[in-house]
Amino acid sequence: MVLVVDDNDTTRKILQTLLSSAGLNADCCENGRAALRMAEAGHYETFLIDYRMPEMKGDELAGLLRLSHPKAFIIGFSVESKDLEFRQAGANVFVPKEHLAQNIIPIVRNKSTTLNFMTS
Repeated sequence: MVLVVDDNDTTRKILQTLLSSAGLNADCCENGRAALRMAEAGHYETFLIDYRMPEMKGDELAGLLRLSHPKAFIIGFSVESKDLEFRQAGANVFVPKEHLAQNIIPIVRNKSTTLNFMTS
């Protein structure tokens, strides 16, 4: 089960549709606080987290989730280069938002930290 965390409704819907069309179950929420509540109540193996959100940045959320869910696979994404921030917080992988749609399914399915794109 995947939890998509992004304050942009369109991005959440696109990611949920992509994941669902690949046979993966995905829930969505709009911010870090909601994600923490859902993580406590749900059974998520993978978290897909945007960096820029109100109230709590994605790297902060990734760090909190890593503490409470040490075996979870955490994927950070952003339009900004935030690889270092996410990795330091405990994320397994960072994906530039421009490459997310074409790479998310293999990454989630294989829990892969080896990415098939070149960063700019």
